Amino acid sequence: MSRRLLISAQPGETRAAWLDDGRLSDLIILRDDRPWLVDNLYLGRVTARDPGLAAAFVDIGCERPGLLPLDEAPKGLSEGDSVAVRVTRAPQADKGLRLTGCRLPPELRAEAAKLPPPALLRAAADPFDAALTAAPPPDAIVIDDPACFATAKARLAAHPDLRDRLSLDLDPVTPFEREGVEAAIEALLEPHAALASGGHLLVEPVRTLTAIDVNSGTAGRSGMALEVNLEAAAEIPRQLRLRGLAGLIVIDFLELREAAARKRVTEALKVGLKQDPRSSRVQDMRHSGLVEMTLRRLRPALHELLTEPSGLGGLGRVKDPVSCAYEALRAAKRAVLRNPGRQIALAAEPRVIAALRGPAAAALAAFEARFGRALDLRTHAGGANFEIVIE
Repeated sequence: MSRRLLISAQPGETRAAWLDDGRLSDLIILRDDRPWLVDNLYLGRVTARDPGLAAAFVDIGCERPGLLPLDEAPKGLSEGDSVAVRVTRAPQADKGLRLTGCRLPPELRAEAAKLPPPALLRAAADPFDAALTAAPPPDAIVIDDPACFATAKARLAAHPDLRDRLSLDLDPVTPFEREGVEAAIEALLEPHAALASGGHLLVEPVRTLTAIDVNSGTAGRSGMALEVNLEAAAEIPRQLRLRGLAGLIVIDFLELREAAARKRVTEALKVGLKQDPRSSRVQDMRHSGLVEMTLRRLRPALHELLTEPSGLGGLGRVKDPVSCAYEALRAAKRAVLRNPGRQIALAAEPRVIAALRGPAAAALAAFEARFGRALDLRTHAGGANFEIVIE
């Protein structure tokens, strides 16, 4: 099997995509404005105890306090106390961080004694380093940004076999475009996921759970239910991994009469989930076809990372301004490379312009330094989030 790692980067954003035999198998997007927190160690401060939840709320310096179950905390913990904690679950729209108490090695304990809470004591392993050295190792690592390429080369100094597989690709048609990764990311933000049999999955994350409906589609002829279900059971773990979905997941498979057939489907689902580093639990399929499962949340879901609620009651989603800002800079980079000597301008909505001058300012500065010119930013209202103007 051919395994390739494609990395697309600019300051503030790094995207890594694994392709197994040309098919997208995993995806990580790192953004400075949405840092990964799981496994970080903090010195926190207890802000409140909730007897009903049997938990304490702990301030670790994030927007909201984290939840620390009392049976995972030092005994006698009171409001105002300092406590060493580790992040075990990433936050989401309606839930804060999940924490657990931890014992500190002597050096960290000495450091914590000097610090006022909240304070970061130790960051978890860098996800970028983890991507570069993930197992099984890739046959090739292709990077589209010179600064990121230099960083990767330095970080792989202790791995000469991997370092020799690095290559820098500055073609105007980026590796993400050429290999279909850009299109795949857009598709992952949609609810439908096609199955080769002609059926499809309908993946709908809501605030409390993710619902997945298995539809037979054009494969709905007699006797095909088991075949479609087995295909869905193989594809669902991939969709969950790529979309970063976790927590409670309810899957509505096509109804199967025989218990042996239902077991085959759940076993196939478990086999697929073994490729996911997140711990999972899968319950037996009910007669109706329903399967409930849980998956540990390690990072923000893709739709939470790239989009924001919109429409009536916030039930719809659109790309958020920071995502649009990074996307606009990638589009501007392509335009400059494909149109040498031409003047390039970027017209965008006011919130996207604000993001380019705020969270994405470092990426804008790197763009301008690389091409030796200021990017002409123009504000427009309505229509598309941004538009590249070639003059």
